[in-house]
Amino acid sequence: MAQVTFNAARGAGAALALCATMMVMSPVYAQSVPPAAIEAEMNEDWSTAAAIYREALQADPSRVDLHRRLSDVLARDGQPVAAAEALDRAAAEEPEDVDLRLQASAAWAQADRPVRALAQCEAAAELEPGNLSILRTCSQQANWAGDVDAVVEYRGAIHAITGADEDLKAYARALGGAGELDESVRLYQGYLQRHPEDPEALLDYATIETWRGDYARGHEVLRRYADVHGEDAGWAARMARLLAWAHRPTTARPLNDELLASDPDNYEHLYTRMLILRGEKRHSEAIEALEPLERLRPDSKDTRDAVRSTHAFLRSNVGIEAGWRDDADDISMRRFAVKGRWSLTPETYLYGRLEHRDIRAESGSPYVGVEGDTSVDIEQGIVGARHRISPAVEVGGHVGAASISGGGGDRGLYGLYADLRPLDNLWVDLSATRSVWDISPKSASLGIALRDHRARIHWQPTLRHFLNAEVAHGRLSDGNRRDELYLNPYRAMLRSQHLNLDLGVSAHWQRFDETLDNGYYDPENYRRFAFTAVGYWKFSDDDGLSLSVSPGWHTDETISGYEFGTDVSVELINGIYRDWYSRLGASYSDRSQVSGRYDAYAINWELVRRF
Repeated sequence: MAQVTFNAARGAGAALALCATMMVMSPVYAQSVPPAAIEAEMNEDWSTAAAIYREALQADPSRVDLHRRLSDVLARDGQPVAAAEALDRAAAEEPEDVDLRLQASAAWAQADRPVRALAQCEAAAELEPGNLSILRTCSQQANWAGDVDAVVEYRGAIHAITGADEDLKAYARALGGAGELDESVRLYQGYLQRHPEDPEALLDYATIETWRGDYARGHEVLRRYADVHGEDAGWAARMARLLAWAHRPTTARPLNDELLASDPDNYEHLYTRMLILRGEKRHSEAIEALEPLERLRPDSKDTRDAVRSTHAFLRSNVGIEAGWRDDADDISMRRFAVKGRWSLTPETYLYGRLEHRDIRAESGSPYVGVEGDTSVDIEQGIVGARHRISPAVEVGGHVGAASISGGGGDRGLYGLYADLRPLDNLWVDLSATRSVWDISPKSASLGIALRDHRARIHWQPTLRHFLNAEVAHGRLSDGNRRDELYLNPYRAMLRSQHLNLDLGVSAHWQRFDETLDNGYYDPENYRRFAFTAVGYWKFSDDDGLSLSVSPGWHTDETISGYEFGTDVSVELINGIYRDWYSRLGASYSDRSQVSGRYDAYAINWELVRRF
């Protein structure tokens, strides 16, 4: 604004000129603040002052100065939302005023309206995109508003301007919070190369690796932290959370107990407690542990995810299954089943299943039914119950019956189960079952039933190494006996935001006492040694694609040496925790371990509705 100067020598003329200038100035400058409002403010009569300003603004809503004064008296009168709205109206009149935008943002923050505070801050940042102070304020507002993508945007912009390591660390943290885990890990690794003992970065990096499922790497980082900074409360909180996610609930519990004793209403410690109870299979207690999470942070995504993932596998459901298989001997099977589960309590449920199977062979095949049928139907059904006695033991059983066409007759079915967890890292599933040996129309039409006794073992000696093992002994109703052993040690090679990859080896052996002409493969000494690769591509927490490849070499008493063969399977999984859950899988094998042929195909589909 031009300055008006005058001196005594120019006296009256200058005064007249000044008056003329004032007369033609904009009304914004020419109009004064209502004196009654000023007097009311001096008397701290805020409501009267506000009324006067509102009346003046009705006559001239473009008076930004009055909007500001109105906001001030409303704030003093204990009306923060109305005060922020007044500044919003002022900003609407002067949208290019950065300071006014920031004042409006601060007012909305004072009114506890983080989303609207962020909106005004974003408007200011658009006006001055290189202003670090504004960018930092917007980052804080976005974090408060829970807009993780905006936090990433502002933290990235800040680091791009400054290049400072502290801003790099903040950017890495923001990326982790937004679910960009791989990029967050990359930045943390670069930062820690230059600042290897930074306590905050070590804890945050371990947390991100935990979220990626790389528990072994996260554990290594936390041990590094403890070596430098000791096992303090921050370390204990992260270690307990990692161990809870990594299926080590008993090890995690003492750490979590101590943390909760000193801070019983801490959301993060309570969340870890819920994970521990869930990992220990204390289903009722895990559900009860959701209550404080919902009370403390009812709108949090973490809370919502905890609720649905805890309930998902305990809910009643109904479902259907369909499948098809075919092999080189032109033995095929089509199946369709309906099934259901009725959860009585979190620890007890009933279940049932009805299934139709149609097993076919080509006319003239040695695998047709004993009455010459090329197709044999099996209608079967079971009902059962399972109950978790303790965190370490679940037992169950079912009974049922099967009706087999083509001369197979009726057969009784049963199953007895015991799922044991003697250690945090050791699972043992025992089963004794009787089922129809439906390998071909011939074996089914003979009414052959298998009584199978089986133990499945899963052991995790470390956070990176695993072992699956299976041992079984079966007795067939045609007098034959079957023994089987399977071993599969493997290692977690990759855990990332989108991809998990395990690599290992496997050994499979099975034998039958006798070689009979009853329509099934019954080797005296079958062996297979293979490599295993299992990958899982994560589309989201609920959806993914699994691919398994197992190339190897097999032999039996009819083969001189070993022959090469490969198993491949792929499965699309949708809705792991949602109301609707489905799986669609396809597999190929260029050797069939049961039918004796060396290529087989299968497709299976499952759809479940939880309620």
